[in-house]
Parts: sequence; C-alpha cells; structure tokens
Amino acid sequence: MLKKVCAVFLVLCCPALSSAGMLVVVAESSPLAEMDRHEVRQLYMDNASRFDGHAVTVLDMPEDSQQRERFYQAATGKSASQLKSYWARMIFTGQGMPPRQVKSARDMIQQIKQNPGAVGYVQEADIQEGLRVLLRLP
Repeated sequence: MLKKVCAVFLVLCCPALSSAGMLVVVAESSPLAEMDRHEVRQLYMDNASRFDGHAVTVLDMPEDSQQRERFYQAATGKSASQLKSYWARMIFTGQGMPPRQVKSARDMIQQIKQNPGAVGYVQEADIQEGLRVLLRLP
C-alpha cells in the first residue's frame, strides 16, 4: 500500500519521471542490432523464441508494474490488463505462454546482462552500461 501511495505521489509531483520513454534492450554482447515497433509487438504478443535467426528469451516486468503498463501501451497499443486477458485465452487454448516475468527492473537488467539472448525493456532513466538499446518507445 505504501509503495502505491509513493508511486502516485511521484507521478503527480514529478511529471518528468512519468513521461520518460521506454527502451527495448538487450545485452551489449547480443547479436541483435535493432527492432521496430511491429517486431517488438510480435515478440511480446507471440512470445517468440527466435528473432532474426537468433534464439531469444522475452522478459516481462511483474503484473503490477507501472513500467509494464507503459510499455504495453507504447509497444502494442493495449493495456496490461488486455494483454493478461489475451494470454489467458492463449494458455487456455494451448496456443502459447506469456513472456517470462522478472521480479523488478533491477532483476530485468541483471538477467539481460547475463543472457545475450534475453530481450526486455527498461525506463530511459534505468539504462546502464552493458545494455544496448534496440528501440526507443514514447
């Protein structure tokens, strides 16, 4: 509860934090060079295991993450709750599984750095050495 109150406070008092873009990232050692919005949408909607001839592991933030909501709006035009419903249907019909969830932004970054095949997303403010940006989303 306290985390939610603090998050709302930050969003209301610091508009610059809430308007920062989202970045689709991989490890610097990844063979992937770039992606467009359509390719990111496909990757996250299909939970693809290959992209551009390379094995990939698609990573996702926790369900209650504001970053996840912003990412899905920017990348797919859908809300996180719409995607949750989509994946419930896909799982029920045996047509797919959602991307693997990480515990936090810090965990996302760590897993990407340790796995050249991992693809994930972070806020611009969280970018750091060892990550390569494939796409900048508004």
